[in-house]
Amino acid sequence: MSFLGGVFGSERKRRFAETACTILRSYEQMTEVVPDLDGFGIDFRAGEIHGRINLDTVFRRTRSLSDTEAFDILADFLAGTPGLSPRAAKGSWDEVAPKLRPLIRQAGQLANRMEGMRIADHTLWRPVLPCLIESVVIDRDTSMENIHPGELERWDVDTDTLFTTARANLARYAQQVLDTYDPVKHRGGLYISDTSGDNYAGSLPLVPGWLAAIGAKAGVRPIVFVGGNVGVLIGAETSAAQVAALVGTAREVFDQAVRPVSPQPYTIEGDRLVPYLVPEGHPAWAPIRAAEATLWSSVYGGQYPGLRADLDANLIEDYAAKLVHVRARDGRESTYAAWTDTVPTLLPRAHTVSLTAVDTGDTFMVPWEVLDAELHLTPVEDLYPPRYRVEHHPAPDVMARLRAAQGLG
Repeated sequence: MSFLGGVFGSERKRRFAETACTILRSYEQMTEVVPDLDGFGIDFRAGEIHGRINLDTVFRRTRSLSDTEAFDILADFLAGTPGLSPRAAKGSWDEVAPKLRPLIRQAGQLANRMEGMRIADHTLWRPVLPCLIESVVIDRDTSMENIHPGELERWDVDTDTLFTTARANLARYAQQVLDTYDPVKHRGGLYISDTSGDNYAGSLPLVPGWLAAIGAKAGVRPIVFVGGNVGVLIGAETSAAQVAALVGTAREVFDQAVRPVSPQPYTIEGDRLVPYLVPEGHPAWAPIRAAEATLWSSVYGGQYPGLRADLDANLIEDYAAKLVHVRARDGRESTYAAWTDTVPTLLPRAHTVSLTAVDTGDTFMVPWEVLDAELHLTPVEDLYPPRYRVEHHPAPDVMARLRAAQGLG
């Protein structure tokens, strides 16, 4: 469909706002939709909830995209409006089930709020990999529609049924890709671009047995990358050099993606999807470490504003530490977070943590694994990616051991 092509300036904004209003009016819960072109927003009422939607940010995000991509992002943005359940709610479970599709996405936006409600509380999702979540959408002709958690009760299905059904709907396409993959012909990897996103190729790693079958066909450990919201890169552990080449290709896909997901490689362990890791000294270790640091900093960076806003609004009492992405002189990339003594802090998962004494300003860095082994850090509830509450530095004997272990993680 085309709703922005060939128009610019105020006319482009008007068309964008009109499209947004059309999407909102398609929800049965929406009783009032009033565009404000001067303020580039929409005033709405959905049941007992009334509020305002500002279109500036989503408009800027879509300016350089195709009409289809712009529509999808706008529809996805509006689907999170408080008081709404998806347009698909008009259908029964039998009508909706064949249209369900799984998605792999970054988790950073879950802590943000729209009209006072956290995105995590009015969308369906579950952790699938570090910093990534799996969600389920309804595949429509022109867009993907989110599902409000309240729909499960109306459909009389549980969460596992929803996710299992969505994954099963990709089984036929997963088999087609498996049949296409030739370990000899595609020694350098097979990239399924899926530019339109209609096939949900980026979700194939979620299909039970699919990645294991790729590995069985190659005769070695399989590797898969989901660089952006569309497409998937498939490879195999044929040699150390080949793994390094695959990681480099995946990083290019991630860097060029309209909506990046992850530059990291993943593999299968039993029946679980897990990060693909190599020992230090392997040709791919440095780029995989860089990919991990990039993903972590992106997702925790997306989470931080929501937590900071909650602190400013007195909804939480703990300061959210920022995750900092750094590169050492030798090129090694890493992340760290700061823990200042006596300051109630929500620590993100980092490669290293800096501990700073308030009275002296003395600071040293400790690898996360060492800190966790000493303190048995516990994630706070209802946050993903996880954060860990700390306040006072540990006892002197523990601090001495931590100081002895300081260094890069």
